[in-house]
Amino acid sequence: MNVFEGLETLPQPYTASSLAIGTFDGVHIGHQAIIRTAVEDARSHGRPALVLTFDRHPSELLSPDRVPGLLTTPDQRNRYIAELGADGLVIVRFDQALAQLTPEAFLRTILKDRLGAQAIVVGANFCFGKGRAGDVAYLEEAQSEFDFTLRALQPIRVGDLPASSTRIRERLRVGDIAGAETLLNHPFLLAGIVVEGQKLGRTLGYPTANLALTCRQVVPADGIYAVRAVLEDGQRVGGACSIGNRPTIEGAGYSIETYLFDFAADIYGRGMELRFVKRLRDELKFDSLEALTAQMALDVTAARAALEAEQ
Repeated sequence: MNVFEGLETLPQPYTASSLAIGTFDGVHIGHQAIIRTAVEDARSHGRPALVLTFDRHPSELLSPDRVPGLLTTPDQRNRYIAELGADGLVIVRFDQALAQLTPEAFLRTILKDRLGAQAIVVGANFCFGKGRAGDVAYLEEAQSEFDFTLRALQPIRVGDLPASSTRIRERLRVGDIAGAETLLNHPFLLAGIVVEGQKLGRTLGYPTANLALTCRQVVPADGIYAVRAVLEDGQRVGGACSIGNRPTIEGAGYSIETYLFDFAADIYGRGMELRFVKRLRDELKFDSLEALTAQMALDVTAARAALEAEQ
C-alpha cells in the first residue's frame, strides 16, 4: 500500500479510484466494512482502492476541549488499513484551510480533481466541509453532477448498539478488554517507548519495563493485567502489567509498567506494544512492601495462567 502524507506528496492526480473516507480511529469493525466495500468496488471496476483520512482527529482543531483519546497510533491505523487491501492511503493535513472548504470545494478539488473518485464509500453519519455542512444527503444529490456513485453504510451493530470509537473507549476505560476487542475486531495495542523508571520493581524482585506513550492513546482502566508485549524487533513476550498510581509506595506516581516473563535484555529507548489479554484485579494499597511483593507473586502466577489458557 502506498502511503501519501499530504495531498502535495501525490506524484500525480489519480484519474479514477474507489474511495473510502473517514477518520478511522481504531479501524474498528464498522470502519473495516467501509474500507472493504471500497476495495471490492475497486476490484470489480479495475481501479485503485484509496482511503482518505486525516493527520489528526478533526476535534483537535474544531473542539480542542473535547478531544477524545486515540484507539490506534498512526502506524497501527496504517497497518490495519493496509491489511484490508487498500492500494493507497492519503493522509490529509486537517488545518484551518481544509476546515474552511465548502462541501462543494472539498468534493471538487480533493475528491474529484486529486483523487479521481468514481465511487465514494462513507458511513451514514459522515459529515464534511465548513461547519460540517456536507453530509450523505449532499453527496447523494451531487452524484450526477460530479459523476460518482455513493455507498453510505449504516453502522454495524454489535449486541444492541452500533459499533463506534466512543463505545470502544468506554469499554477500555472500565477495563473491558474483551468487549473493546469485539468492537474493534482486532487486538487493542497500547504503544510506546520503554523508559527508565524509579526501579521500584527491581528492588522487589520484579524489574519492569515502563512504557511512555508515543501518542495520546486511551489507556485501559487502572489495575493489573496479563499482557503480551510485542517488542521493537518483533519478539513477543508474556508479562504482567500494572497501570495506576502505585498507592502502596508514597509518591510513586502514575505508571504503565510491565514485568516481562523470563526476559532480561536491555530495551530502554526501544518501542513496545502491549496487548491486554485479561484484567486480573483492581489496583490495591497494601500495608507493607512485603504484602505487595507477595501479591505480585500471585499476580505473576495468575498472568501466566491466563496467557497459557489463551493459547
